[in-house]
Formats: sequence, C-alpha cells, structure tokens
Amino acid sequence: MNRLPWLSHLPTLLTTVLLASFHALPWLRWNGRQALLLDLSNRRFDLFGLTLWPGDVGLLISLLAAAAVGLALFTHVAGRLWCGHACPQTLWSTLFNRVERCTRRWLRHPVAERTLRHVLWAMIALWTGVTFVGFFTPIDALLGRLVQLRPSGWEIFWILFYAAATWGNGGFLRRRVCTTLCPFARFQPALSDGHTPRMLYMAPRGEPRGARPAGLGSVARRGRGLLDGTTAQDYVFRAAHPELAGPMPRFAFDRLGDCIDCAACVKACPMGLDIRNGPHADCLSCAACLLACHRVQHDAGFDTGLIRFCAPERMAGRPRRLLRPVTLALLGVLVVLVLLGAWQLARIQREDESAVGTSFACWTMPNCSISNATSLVTCVRSRPSGTSRASTRW
Repeated sequence: MNRLPWLSHLPTLLTTVLLASFHALPWLRWNGRQALLLDLSNRRFDLFGLTLWPGDVGLLISLLAAAAVGLALFTHVAGRLWCGHACPQTLWSTLFNRVERCTRRWLRHPVAERTLRHVLWAMIALWTGVTFVGFFTPIDALLGRLVQLRPSGWEIFWILFYAAATWGNGGFLRRRVCTTLCPFARFQPALSDGHTPRMLYMAPRGEPRGARPAGLGSVARRGRGLLDGTTAQDYVFRAAHPELAGPMPRFAFDRLGDCIDCAACVKACPMGLDIRNGPHADCLSCAACLLACHRVQHDAGFDTGLIRFCAPERMAGRPRRLLRPVTLALLGVLVVLVLLGAWQLARIQREDESAVGTSFACWTMPNCSISNATSLVTCVRSRPSGTSRASTRW
C-alpha cells in the first residue's frame, strides 16, 4: 500500500492549477480581444465574448449576487472547502509558505536565507500586482509600457498597492486574515449545521491518548473496541483543560486509544488548532491535520481515519440529510438570480446595436431654412463579420 493515498496530492495540485489559472487568465484572447477585461476607463467589460456597458449593470449585479449565494450554498453543503483550498488568501499564503520552507532548506545562514526569501516574495508580489492590474487595462499594452519604463502614474500606484498587499497578507499576516479580517469567516458559522462536513476527530477510537511501545496495534486489533461517547469526551476535556480537570490518569498501554499524542496534527495545522479538542470555528478544512495523522497512523501500523472530513451527524451514526431548510432557501434564491441574469442576458443579446442621438442647438440657414446637427453614437455589442450601415429619415 502507498504511504499516502493519491488524494493527498490533490491540495497541492489544486493550488498549482488555481495560481496558474489566475496568472494565465489575462493572456487569453477571444475574437481578437482580451477574454476578460474590466476596462473602467472606457466603461466596458469584456467577459469571454460578452460585452457589458454601463447600462448593463443589472446583469453584472445579478452575476455577483449569484456568485455570493452560490458560495454560501456550497459552504452550507460541503463545508469550508473554499476557505481551505481555493480562497486567494489561502493560495498565496501557501505559496509564500512553500517559498519560505525551500529557502530555509537551501540556505543555513539566517541573513542570506532571509534576503533570498524576501527577494522571491517581492518578485511574486510584483508579478501578482501586474497580473491583477492586467484585468483592468490590456495586459499586453501594460507590459509593453513597463518594459519601456513608461507606465502611467495610476498603473504604478495600483501595481505597487496590490504587490504590497500580497506581500503583507501572504508573507506576514497569512491566516490572521482569516481570523480577524475576513467577513465571510465571521458569517460562515451561520451556514453550518450538524449535516455540514468538517474536520472531526474520532474520540471514541483515539482516547485516551498517549505514547506506547511500537507493535501494539490499533484498538480494533487489540480488542479494546471503541469507548462510549461520554467517556471519550471526558478524556478530551481532561486533555484540553488540565488546569480545570487535573492531570490525566495513567493507563496501561493496551487500554490506550489510537492517538499516540505526537501533536503532528497541531504542528501541521496552519491555524495552530488542535482538532482533538473538538470542532473549531476557525478551522479551514484544509485537511493538513488529516494528512499528518494519516502518515503517523500508517507508520505506526494503525488503521487510518482517526481524523475525518465528515458531518457530525454521520460521525454519530445517523443519516446525513442533503436537503435542509437553509439549503432549500439558498437554492431558491440562487435559481431566481440565475433566471434573472439569463433574462437580462437574453435582452442584451437582442439589442445587438443601440444608437443614441444628441441634438445640438439649431440655427437659420441663408435660405431661411432651419438646420441643426446631430451626433450619432453606435454601440456594437457583438463583432459580426461584414459591414454595418446607418441611415436617417426626416
């Protein structure tokens, strides 16, 4: 059997794919234009062939609202997988942390290691700033101006601003952003219930925890079996609050649970949480503790699965309900927003061309006739082949 299941490589693969997609997205082309361009100066948004103008703000609001409700529904059904694997703060914190681990492994001199680390962080942060600004101005033209050292003042400001934000959030604040600054982290507990998956420690199997000689095997092989829930939670409370409950009693090695109290799960957790003490509101469901525990349990010859990603109801042996009142409410709101967006999109596509006339003051011609001038502005949403003609009738 492999030391780790193939699923253990998914977080790294997902992080790599999402970071690469972010940096590659501004370079995608669609019908000769940048596929995703939020051109604020020209008041034009290009979204993969769809062009939005100021009058289409309703569709944009519908899309943003649908994305927000969709994220809430996903969190309610699947837990904090977005926070642990796809949130930009998580992605860049993971990238900066891996750079730090590599520099510390390569260089032993503290000053050289710190210098190289911050140089690499600065390069990543600057390129992130350039990429982010490239969503709001054509990135090929932006890069050309940067190479020629002729960027505008606003471009320099926003590149440096987002670079500094990336450097600070990814290199220093990291998970403190999740615990103190992120509004969604404060809101997500209201989206969770007993049927929402989360990281859980199987206390009846793991307690009482403690070191033991090698070769004893798991509780299933030793015939000790699982503890009842009340006794297991009592041991968890004693281990988490020794100042209140007093020291843990000593147990014979064959009466210990499968947790060897190595604290590998605590060391692996980016938030510094101890999952054995119970579910935490700050847990991101990144599965770092699960993978660390899996390695230890496998090396000790125990069955894996001491830490699991599952719903509390399922852990208690009760069936999990996928459809709950909150689920149906969020799903209903999402369907309404999607239908509203689809209706607005159909309306926009019917209005392939729109014209706006602006009349100026009229004047009297030498032959005593009245004349005026009209400015005709044609806004083409799509890019059809061929030519367009405009005519006027009076």
